[in-house]
Amino acid sequence: MKPIGKEAVKNNAPAAGAANNGAADLFSMPITAWLQHNNAGILVTNEHYRCIWINDILRQHTGDLIRPGDSFTRMIAAVTPLLANPAAFSKQLRTLRKDKKPWFGWELPFLNGQFREVTHLPVFQGTRFMGCIWQIVDVTRRSSVQEAIRLNEQKFRTVLNNLNAAMCETDLEGNITRVYESFCRLSGYREEELIGKNLTEVFVPAEKKLYAKALRKRRLDHNVPLLYDLEVVLKDGSRRWVVCSSTNVYDQSGKIIGGAAVHMDITRQKLLQQDLENARRSAEEARQAQKEFLASMSHEIRTPLNAIIGMAHLLEETQLDAQQKEYINLLKHSSGILLGIVSDILDISRIEAGEFQVNQREFNLRELIQSLRHTFELKLGRRPVKITTELDSAINTWLIGDNMLLNQILLNLLGNAEKFTTEGEIAIRIHQDSWLNHKSWISFRVCDTGIGIKKDKLEHIFLNYKQAEGDIREQYGGTGLGLAIAKQLVELQGGTITVEEMTGFQTVFCFKLPFIDTGKPLAAGNRKPGTKLKQRTFENARILVVEDNQMNLRYIMSLLQKYKISYNVATNGPDATYFLESRQYDLILMDIRIPGMNGLELAQKIRANEALPNVATPVIATTAVAMESTASMARAAGITDILIKPYTPDQLLQVFNKYLNEDETELIMEEVQNISGYDFNPDLNVQFLNGLYENNISYAADLFEIFIRIIRDEIGKIGDLLAKDDWTTMKFNLHKLKPNFAMVGLTWITEKIQLLEGLLITDQDQRKEEITRLYNEIVADMNKYYPIVNAEYEKMRKFIEANGLK
Repeated sequence: MKPIGKEAVKNNAPAAGAANNGAADLFSMPITAWLQHNNAGILVTNEHYRCIWINDILRQHTGDLIRPGDSFTRMIAAVTPLLANPAAFSKQLRTLRKDKKPWFGWELPFLNGQFREVTHLPVFQGTRFMGCIWQIVDVTRRSSVQEAIRLNEQKFRTVLNNLNAAMCETDLEGNITRVYESFCRLSGYREEELIGKNLTEVFVPAEKKLYAKALRKRRLDHNVPLLYDLEVVLKDGSRRWVVCSSTNVYDQSGKIIGGAAVHMDITRQKLLQQDLENARRSAEEARQAQKEFLASMSHEIRTPLNAIIGMAHLLEETQLDAQQKEYINLLKHSSGILLGIVSDILDISRIEAGEFQVNQREFNLRELIQSLRHTFELKLGRRPVKITTELDSAINTWLIGDNMLLNQILLNLLGNAEKFTTEGEIAIRIHQDSWLNHKSWISFRVCDTGIGIKKDKLEHIFLNYKQAEGDIREQYGGTGLGLAIAKQLVELQGGTITVEEMTGFQTVFCFKLPFIDTGKPLAAGNRKPGTKLKQRTFENARILVVEDNQMNLRYIMSLLQKYKISYNVATNGPDATYFLESRQYDLILMDIRIPGMNGLELAQKIRANEALPNVATPVIATTAVAMESTASMARAAGITDILIKPYTPDQLLQVFNKYLNEDETELIMEEVQNISGYDFNPDLNVQFLNGLYENNISYAADLFEIFIRIIRDEIGKIGDLLAKDDWTTMKFNLHKLKPNFAMVGLTWITEKIQLLEGLLITDQDQRKEEITRLYNEIVADMNKYYPIVNAEYEKMRKFIEANGLK
């Protein structure tokens, strides 16, 4: 730095300075321009540390607090009262004056919460000390931000150290770079024992090391946070369970440089979970033992009871005197009560074990109610009790629901009414409450003029083994299970049951259930015996059949040939797509589950492109799943109607008349005689087979032949899938196979397959034992009835040859 001459003093000395206090020599240097134009506050002292100049910026902030000419002591005295730590300030200034060395970043906290950063720059000319330049900058904002950061970090550290959350940081190789006190507390190690050690090698048991390394690799490779449970080994050798939340750590450029993980000790929760699992398993074993006991009890009681009831009826038909008849009536009544008790106990046990499944199918509600009414009319005999029914006229179509469970609910409620009504009326009132998108809510009321129920007892009547009054069991008998069973069966189907008040009746039970409305009129399926639909022909119609099941395909092809309908067959999604994009059809019959493409996806594809020839063609979905959710998804995909498998020729003909009959005339009935004369084996479901084949034994024989040829292989394939735990494919194959058993009269096996399908929806691994047991039951039933089906096929072939049928 060159000396400052007299000429420089004249031209460059600041106006605020004084020329007679040594400033002339100092301000003759070129540094003057920087001093004048600096944005910081500047104060200049001479070699005696006396103020010789301050710039305008400093003057704006200090006013007359410091003035040129002030001594070092006076400046200290002026500033000291404003500082938060005046003693440290005075000490540091004296050190700076003594040492005459530069000092940077000296922060001064003021009492008003502000901060100033001071820079001390001694100026020398050669070895001669010329004075000092002091730079003062307001850093209050920066200090506030730093303090906030410090407080947040302190709070974060305090939270981590005091919660059950042990945190550590690692590099890319998993070596520990930083640990918090909470981590040391959990692990039992000190910080110096952990830094540089590999987290996996120190804490993870040998059998889990590969798993832990794979997790770290996944976090780094995919750049994703992870959350997982892991058992760890502590310093003392004990093991604890932790839930770990790990994430990547980045540098300023966004590059991954390591990871950070928080570990929560969940050992107590794991032990509790294990205890709950053990309790669940014990409860399951107890329930299984109860089930086996009840099954055994049922057999042991029902077998002699059946003989008692049978012999009582036989005795009743012999010559008896009045006293003997009284004894027989008492015997019949008591044995009937005992049989009802056994049945109720078994039913409630099955419900509690979750063995009751909702099996939805098409049914005629009017026929069901008429059958129940007839049953109870016979049961009431000559008692002065009439039974009446009232059915909403709006309920005039086939419904889809579980008619078996509905029948049992009504039987329980009607049985309850019959028991407590000695005279008067029992009424069944059925009303359609709402209808939306083919979903119908129907309310059922069972009313009676019996003894009634006190209002304060209503809360108990639906509980197991509870009756409204203590003396009812003594007077009327019963277990108190009938209403409990009815309630649980209603709720199983998504409904509700309550007790209502109605003028003219003492007790009114009302339950509401949802059903799917097929839209098919009851008249078509409720005709007189000996009538059938007149066979129309549809020579000009063209139909595409999308089906891969051999039995279903053979069945529908026979019917199409019978009705002289032109058709193409596609057995998979790609083939169906080819036909649909290249040809125009009048109707599409499509299975919802087909190889290569979901039937719903195919329907959406048909409807999505207006350029395709079949965008407006009616699509009829054929499915064995009569569930409301399936119907809703089908409608959303653009499917026009649903045909539930297995369907009868009449039901298929209804579809043809509805969608292929251009003049839309009503179905024509004609009287026909049963010219077949063939009787199915009573070990099969004869009523179902007669309705399905309508005496067309040739069709029946064809399907029986296909069943015999394929069924054992198909069941074997399902067994292979069960062994591999391939639940998805197993469920798909079961669904395809389900109608086949019904089509040869083994309808109860179809129901078991539907139960098995239900078990394959979720938690298959936990239910594997139950799945295996039910599969083995199906195999056993198939093996038992396979010879009967085979013999029935041979019998049909002989019948066809003897009668010259085709």
